[in-house]
Amino acid sequence: MRDDSPIMLSVSPGYAHAILAGSKGVELRRRAPRISDGTRAWLYSTLPVGQVVALLTIETVIEAPLDVLWEMYGSHSAVTRDAFNAYFSGLDRGAALIIRDVQALKAPVSLSEIRQGGAFQPPQFYRRMRPGSPEARLASSELHPARRLLAS
Repeated sequence: MRDDSPIMLSVSPGYAHAILAGSKGVELRRRAPRISDGTRAWLYSTLPVGQVVALLTIETVIEAPLDVLWEMYGSHSAVTRDAFNAYFSGLDRGAALIIRDVQALKAPVSLSEIRQGGAFQPPQFYRRMRPGSPEARLASSELHPARRLLAS
């Protein structure tokens, strides 16, 4: 059974910026996360930014052979074909997280702010957010209106 609690999703600053700008509607991963369709995700822009910058919905996760992933989602991934091939080197399959309803935080939340609530280590890939955890304070963040991204 899959867990429906929100997650925190870590991405590099360039990809976080592309998601916020609307030019990246698909996040590629070497392995698929075990999340339900429609999972809400807090977007953490990794260091040197080190901030939670948005809340978004992962519409679905697609696992497929790499040539199919590139054909279907390459133009929505904000990566070149060479970068795609290098990232998935040694694999036959990969995963695409289809993103929609991106809501930028009106005031991004830094690691130090999250850590005021207790010990917190940002995820390498993603992590479940639990009530009472230091990052649970994000639920009170003010958000901009959602931007729907279409990756099809």
